[in-house]
Amino acid sequence: MSTLAYAALTTRRDVAAPGSSSTSSPPGVKTYVDALAALVPSEVLTLHGLMLSATTKISGASTAISEPKTLAGAFVGLAVVAVGLYTVPRLIAKKWDRLDLLRMMIPPLAFVGWTMLQRSTAFDAVLEVCQRTVPDGTRTVVALFLAVVLAGAASALAYRADQKPPAPRVLPAAPAKP
Repeated sequence: MSTLAYAALTTRRDVAAPGSSSTSSPPGVKTYVDALAALVPSEVLTLHGLMLSATTKISGASTAISEPKTLAGAFVGLAVVAVGLYTVPRLIAKKWDRLDLLRMMIPPLAFVGWTMLQRSTAFDAVLEVCQRTVPDGTRTVVALFLAVVLAGAASALAYRADQKPPAPRVLPAAPAKP
């Protein structure tokens, strides 16, 4: 899916009549679609894949990180990009609300989870730079629990957006009479 799609779905739910955005009003999809869009930040995952090709070396059946500091910096940068990909469209649409503070954290945390599930990723570069290790089983279990929590949060936040009444339109004040 896409972080941009996640922001667009949330915006469409905000302007729909309460309780109608998952059935009759746009976007007309159930809230699990929001969770899917939030949990698969395809833009940053694609960039991550491209960055891996420039910062790793493949030798036989193994992959080694050749530039850990660069890849660790990319990890942080990609998390920031994920926040921006959700935040900027919501700000442009002027639909920002306090729950967006939670929504904007789901795509970068999903990105962290994806990199935890795979090996020789930017997550590994961060561990290498910090001179830390995490057993494979532990990181897989943590990433899977993270996915469940994020999916639940994204679905609950989509439901809240579906139930929220649209913000009233504020008309400009009439000019004062002299």
